[in-house]
Formats: sequence, structure tokens, C-alpha cells
Amino acid sequence: MTTVYDIPAKNLIDGLAKKLQKDGSIIPPEGSNFLRTGVNRENPPEDKNWWYTRCASILRKIYINNGIGVEHLRAEYGGKRNRGSKPYKARSGSGSIARIALQQLEKAGLVKKVRGKGRLLTPKGVSFLDNTSNEIMKDIVGYYPELKKY
Repeated sequence: MTTVYDIPAKNLIDGLAKKLQKDGSIIPPEGSNFLRTGVNRENPPEDKNWWYTRCASILRKIYINNGIGVEHLRAEYGGKRNRGSKPYKARSGSGSIARIALQQLEKAGLVKKVRGKGRLLTPKGVSFLDNTSNEIMKDIVGYYPELKKY
């Protein structure tokens, strides 16, 4: 069976975002159109459905890292801050975005909180990701028939 590791990240995240949007259990918070995602950003994201993409990306990161916490997610989504003539410094991303996204994924039953390890995927979450990656692989193989031999 196809897993998350077999699919290109962009294809997987796009597919997961579409499924999360259709599912209805993930809802962007109020005012998410105006949120900056970190101190290193000047403007909010241009994509209207960026919340679903972020949740899908978080699901993928939890799957690959076998558990992840809010602070690690902040570091993953951070960047370098422009400090004028001084050198750039690494800054963390928004903690509230990561926290709210994880809370919504917990309510959806895809993620659970484990003390000392952060958030882990539930069996429902693992099957959701594996089934989605399997569907995406079928689409990719249909588009690229030469991949059937692999």
C-alpha cells in the first residue's frame, strides 16, 4: 500500500487540503484573512484556503516526525526576520495558528495529545493519510503510465 513517503509533498498536501475542506470538520478561525503567519511576514497569505493547506501540512509533519509539539511547529513555519541594517535572525512562526490547527485536528479525531511527546496521529489519522496518498498515487500513475512498473 502507498504511504505518505511515496508521494511528493506538494501533491499530498494539496489532496489533503481538498479532503479537509470537503469534510467540514476543519473551519478557519474568525479573522484568518487578516492574520500574519509570523513576525517575518509582512502580509497575510494570499491564498484564501491557506488554513486547510496549513492543517494538511501539519498532518504530514506529524506523520513523518512521529509526533510533534507546538514549539517544533513554530520553528518549522518560522523564517528570518528583516532587522534593517542588522543581520537577519531566525524567528518562530505563529504559535496560535499551530495551536488552533492542532486543536481542530484533535476535534476531528485525527490527532491526539500525548504528554511528553506532543501530538501523535490516531489510527483514524494514519488511515486518512494513507488512503489519501493511495488515491493520489492512483491519479499520478494514471497521468504517468510509466510509473506502473514501480
